[in-house]
Amino acid sequence: MRVIILFLVLLLNNNTYAQTQEAQLKSNDWYVYKVVLNNQEYFTPNNGELMGLGANFGYSSGSNAVWENLCGYSELQNTYFTNDNQFEGFEWVSLAMTNCMITENLNFDFQFRSVFHYQSQNLIFYYEINDLNNNIKELIITNELGDKAYFYSTYLSSPSYVLEKIKVYPNPVQSVLNIDLPVADYQNVLIDIYDVNGKKIKSFKESWQENISLNIESLPAGNYLLELKLPNEPGRGHFVKIIKE
Repeated sequence: MRVIILFLVLLLNNNTYAQTQEAQLKSNDWYVYKVVLNNQEYFTPNNGELMGLGANFGYSSGSNAVWENLCGYSELQNTYFTNDNQFEGFEWVSLAMTNCMITENLNFDFQFRSVFHYQSQNLIFYYEINDLNNNIKELIITNELGDKAYFYSTYLSSPSYVLEKIKVYPNPVQSVLNIDLPVADYQNVLIDIYDVNGKKIKSFKESWQENISLNIESLPAGNYLLELKLPNEPGRGHFVKIIKE
């Protein structure tokens, strides 16, 4: 009897999780910040044209379709959510001509659409939604080839795009965490470390330079969230998950 009850509880929990994942995807518009094709990263260009167009991904209940809008608008019509992290459909339909004039935006639009418009009779996508800090959510969509598109549930402030190019290593880390910053005209960077419960446990203000070394040897072993922000920039910054050994 206990085994049956336990099975029912697990089943209900799994259904709740599936509904939660699907509901979150449908209830947010998702703003693309990066795509990965053949293990190569491409970041959303930082310019007024794309921000003005509202480059994003979402769900339309009227046509039961997920859609994308970067330099043009397309829909995957008759979308079916088949389990807790998967949706599928037959084909993407382009509904609008390109709206971009800047070359780097047109190039990124091609990379972005390559994640979704790959050649297949039945298009299957896997998705994962992660809760970040300050009620920000991250959506990762993966096609069957392993290509990925990364989204946040809100716009990045324009200067924050430069933080998408950082490198954090080693990860997992034992004592010293290295952060490589791109060349930029900023003076400082703010770095906060949060535990798994979202509690801020360490803060740093470092000069903007090519490499920053943080001594985190005193942190207990576990999973943490690293947030990098620019001074005087409202909203959230760039998040990186780290593992302390």
